[in-house]
Amino acid sequence: MTEVQAYAFGRGDTQAPIMLSGLDRLAEKLGRRMRALIEPIAGVRPHVVAQDTRVIEFGAWSADVPAFCSLSIYRMLPLKGQMLLCLDAGMISTLVDCFYGGIGNRPLPTRGEFTPTEDRLIARLADSVAARLADTWTDILPLDHSLILRESGIGYAAAAQPTDQMVLQRFTVSLTREQEWPIDILFPLSALRAVEALTGTSLPTDEEHRDPVWQTRIARRMRDIRLPARTVLARPNLSISDLMQLKVGDVIPVTIGRSLPLIVGNRIVAHGSIGEQDGRAAFQIEKLAQETDQ
Repeated sequence: MTEVQAYAFGRGDTQAPIMLSGLDRLAEKLGRRMRALIEPIAGVRPHVVAQDTRVIEFGAWSADVPAFCSLSIYRMLPLKGQMLLCLDAGMISTLVDCFYGGIGNRPLPTRGEFTPTEDRLIARLADSVAARLADTWTDILPLDHSLILRESGIGYAAAAQPTDQMVLQRFTVSLTREQEWPIDILFPLSALRAVEALTGTSLPTDEEHRDPVWQTRIARRMRDIRLPARTVLARPNLSISDLMQLKVGDVIPVTIGRSLPLIVGNRIVAHGSIGEQDGRAAFQIEKLAQETDQ
């Protein structure tokens, strides 16, 4: 007889490889933008690594979170549910120390609340991360983020039930080899299920993204730019003594070459000859310059 097992509706299979691979690509982009946010605060270039995105129960995640940390909960419309951003307390204290000229090695006391300076840094950093996260989603789904609340402990932020399935994006931040802190971003799995088809599509990277409208406008504008063009008929050589003895009426013999350069800026773009057209001196192009970098 087959044993009957209880099934929790709404939980389903925790593995979503197509969705998670798309979120991993988004995390790589977000990690680069986090690095740009933290660098001016720390005064050094941090090392930010995006870990593999995974599905985890909220209770299992919160059990590993320190009792004292920074938790910011955002609404990311049109996604359902709430997005949670967790910042390590040790990282916040170290960044404050670095921002005011320290080297980030002062001992961290045991405490249960942040200083006003740390609160300001948390607000600045967390809101910037949420904004950059929304930017990385632009090609998939425009997100409108807004802060719901900010707390200093997991016990005060009832963002989900312990058995709720969450999608965890973790980034490790380090300033030196001895320091490493996590930055966690959690979405409800049910919220991302609604846009799974979008997150599983091929996502353009920052380097590959092109805006054809912008390119067309730039190309049209560049056609109207005017550049000085000139040619050089001859380059006579004079000694210093001859140069010092020059006077009005002296004649300097020159030899005009058969092929003359056409110079735009400081680059030779063509060769040709001098002639006349419609009663005016003119330059006839006979050969375009063949340069590998043109």
